[in-house]
Formats: sequence, C-alpha cells, structure tokens
Amino acid sequence: MLAKNEIAHDAGMAVNDPAPPVRGTTLITPARRRIMLVLLCVIYTLNYLDRQIVVILQEPIKSEFRLQDWQLGLLTGGAFGLFYTLMGVPIAHWVDRGGNRVRLLAGMLAVWSALTALCGLARSYGSFFLARMGVGLAEAGFAPASQALISDLYSRDERPRAMGLFSIGVPIGVMAGMAIGGIVAHQTDWRVALFVAGFPGLIVAMLFATFAREPARGASEAERAVQEQPAPPVSLWRATRILGRRAAFVHVIAGTAVTALVEMAMTSWMPSFLIRAHGFSLSQVGVGFGLIAGIGGIIGTMAGGWQGSYLGRKGMHRMLWVPIAGLLLCIPLYLAVLYIPDGRTALALLILPTILGAFWTAPAIALTQNLAPVAMRARAAALRIVAANLVGMALGPLLTGALSDWFATDAGSNAIGLRNALAVMTLLFIWAALHWVLAVRALRRELREEAAD
Repeated sequence: MLAKNEIAHDAGMAVNDPAPPVRGTTLITPARRRIMLVLLCVIYTLNYLDRQIVVILQEPIKSEFRLQDWQLGLLTGGAFGLFYTLMGVPIAHWVDRGGNRVRLLAGMLAVWSALTALCGLARSYGSFFLARMGVGLAEAGFAPASQALISDLYSRDERPRAMGLFSIGVPIGVMAGMAIGGIVAHQTDWRVALFVAGFPGLIVAMLFATFAREPARGASEAERAVQEQPAPPVSLWRATRILGRRAAFVHVIAGTAVTALVEMAMTSWMPSFLIRAHGFSLSQVGVGFGLIAGIGGIIGTMAGGWQGSYLGRKGMHRMLWVPIAGLLLCIPLYLAVLYIPDGRTALALLILPTILGAFWTAPAIALTQNLAPVAMRARAAALRIVAANLVGMALGPLLTGALSDWFATDAGSNAIGLRNALAVMTLLFIWAALHWVLAVRALRRELREEAAD
C-alpha cells in the first residue's frame, strides 16, 4: 500500500492541506453557518421524502399497473438510482473545479420537487418509470455538493457531528414520506400523495437561495498552513485513481455499498411485508413504520455522529467500532421481526435494528471527507454516493423483489416469498461488517505510519 505522503505527492498536494480560499467569497458567520446546516438538513429531508414516498405507495401502484415484485423493485430502485448514479460524478467534478454549490443545490431542489409532483400524472408503468428517472437525474449532485459545502463550514473534529445533524434528514425524510404517503393515499389516492410531497421543496429552494452563501474552499482548514497558489486542477480520472490507492478509502466505499444494499432492501420492502404478512393498512404502516424509521434513524444517526467526533479524536479508526457492532446485532433482530407471528410485536421490534443500523452513516460520510484532499472532496463524496446507490438503491430493491418472486413461486404466498427474500438480504450485514473491519485496520496502519514519520 502506498503511504499517505506518496499519494499526496502523486496528487501534487498534501492530503490534508487546504485549497486556497476563493477570492470574493462572503464571510460565513457562526449564525449563518448554523442556518445553512439546518437548511441543508431540511433539503436532505425533502430529498428522501421524494425518494421514499413511492415505497409506501408500492401496493396500490402494483395493483393499478398489475406489476410483479421485480418491477416494483426496479421502479423504487433502478429507475431512480440509474441517473442518480451516472450523473453524480460529473456534477461533483464540476463542483470541485469551482462550481457554485449554493445555486446548484437550490436549483436541483426546485426541479426534483416539481418532477415528484408530476409523477402523480403517470398513466402507465413506463411513464412512471421515466418520471422517476427524471427525479434521480435532478437529485444526482445533491450529496456531493452538500457534503463538500459542509466540509468547508466545519473543521475535521467538528465534521462528524455536523454530518450527523445533516444526515438526520434521511430518517426524517423516510418518516415523512411514509406518513404523508400512507395517510394521504389512504384518504384519497397515491397520485394526490405525490402532489403533496413535491410542493414544499419549491418553498425551501427559495429560502436556501436567499440565506445560504458560498464559503471559501478549504475555509475549515484555516488553522493549517494555507497555500499561496491554488493546487493544479486534478482530472476526474486522476482523482479517482489517487483516492482508489488509499486502502482505508476503498474499504469505506465498499462498506458503504454493501451496508446500503441491505438497508435499502429493508427500507423499500418492509412496509409491503407488514401489509402482506400482518394485514396492516396503508395508513397504519405509513404512520407506524414511518415513526419507527424516523425516530430510530434520528437517534442512531445522531449517536453515531457524536461517538464519531468523541472517539475519533484519538484516531479515525475508533469511530467505526460502534457501527460495526450495531450492524452485526441487526442480523438477529431483523430475523426476529420477519419470523415473529404477531404484527404489532414485529413492528415494535423494528425500533432496535433501526437505531443500530444508523450508527454508521455519519462516520462514513466524515471519513470520506477526511480521507480526501480538499480539491477532491466533492468527487470523493460522489464515489461514495455512486457505491451506495449503484449497489444499494439500484440493486437492493430489485434483487429483493426478484428473490421474493422466486420464493413466492415455491411457497405459493407473496408474504412468505418476501419474508424469505428479506431474511437472505439481512445476512449480507456480515459482508458489510467485514469491509468496515478492514477499513479500521487500514486506518490504524496509517496512524502508525504517521507516528513513525
């Protein structure tokens, strides 16, 4: 493995050195910094609301368009994840080369919100599929741009907590999507639910464009020596090659991909399982599962960010041990949820794996940013997002749906088929934990090398 200083030499910059501040940028006060972080969290909430509302609407959509489970999995995963993944890296490349992140984020939010509302006009599976691809395209650059923006607002030690607060937008968005979708669809229909989901984003887009400001690149590294001349631009291919030669970064990306594969499978299909196996209504699952996913996700994400900042001060590898334990404990807990005969007990048990399964989110984002040079942070985030969405979002729901159809053929029951498919997916947490352990080993090795220099 190349030492960190060798990688830095190949890149023409130090791994932890900042890029010079961008001339003419507005000074970001502490109050404005907090407002921007809160608004970014709200946008992340809307990001996941617009993604996940389709999950709670799967059963009525399946009935109206007469779909198989694999088609539902492709609709909730592949239709969105394909363009989201393909466009994320080019947009991140543009961001790293000086693109205005504030304007980009406000514009993307307005577009994906409008397209979510338009999904309610779909009259066939094909038109719905194309509309969801449009939503994925509009959301493609959100995560790389927002994470790079936060990294310029918060220092390395503050970053895990900041990413933890930012990331609670995910469980809040899942909760809101499930609750709004379930209640509105139960009272009216699934099309109205999509109209309701799309509207708030247009208002938040205007607020963000009004209050947010573009910070200097590398501003959070002001305590370090700032270069007088800008680092030379790094091509997309060269940035990928440089990051790929760092073992810790590679295993963080791989761990993210496999963890997302399992978690997207559970999030996408657990509402349908509860409806099929235990007879819950759309509103019952929307509110019940939504609250559990939201509250549990918030607790787990915030706790993961807090322990990452606290333990990571003595070495970045220390922030991963708690998430690893959490993922391994999820296996027996999810299996209990799937095989317990009482629906209300199964729903209540979901709170524990939901909390434990969220511990990894903030440390993974923080490590991705910490391990990348300032000039490559958006692209580093994009590579993590590509892994999470190409493997997790695009493949997780589709693979689970295909397994569900296969198991249902033998069992003669859609509920049993889906239960067995989810049980198989749960076991993949072992594979995910292996990559996180290997990331710990690589980070510890880098720490020893730094101490020896």
